[in-house]
Amino acid sequence: MISDEVYEHMVYDGQPHRSACQHPALAARSFIISSFGKTYHVTGWKVAYCAAPAGLMSEFRKIHQFDTFTVNTPVQHGLAAYMADPAPYLNLSGFYQRKRDLFREGLASTRFGLRPSEGTYFQLVDYGNLAIPERTLPEGEFAQWLTREIGVAAIPMSAFYDQPREQGVIRFCFAKKDETLKLALERLARL
Repeated sequence: MISDEVYEHMVYDGQPHRSACQHPALAARSFIISSFGKTYHVTGWKVAYCAAPAGLMSEFRKIHQFDTFTVNTPVQHGLAAYMADPAPYLNLSGFYQRKRDLFREGLASTRFGLRPSEGTYFQLVDYGNLAIPERTLPEGEFAQWLTREIGVAAIPMSAFYDQPREQGVIRFCFAKKDETLKLALERLARL
């Protein structure tokens, strides 16, 4: 099993992160994938890691050595410095929950339909109930219109499917400065 646990430190409302490695039967046959970038606010560094039992890691390394040879030295030193202090990742949940709550509270007074956001820094919304003609656009076109005309960027959920599925749902990122979130909310409230 491949368990994507990159948001392990971003679980909200007092809920604990549940890892595949907490269950012996799963841990024995799982690859746990996580991200230094997500945990330490350095997503542009594109550094992740994988943990698995020795037998699985032996097989994993046969492929990994041809896929990613190494991480550059400055990034390794930067991550080592970040890891010396556990406070940033121990407080990450509260940091992002505050941003999530700010953004969700602002969206609650709009016609966007909020989807649950319990462990990520993205908010999914349904735009089908907006009082504008663009509410009937396919997700990709709506996201482009929203960015171009309203000045708020979003990602269409259909982009995440091999065979695009139109659901009228887009994704906003709330890992932004509070001022940026408030400005986005002002613009979105007009819809």
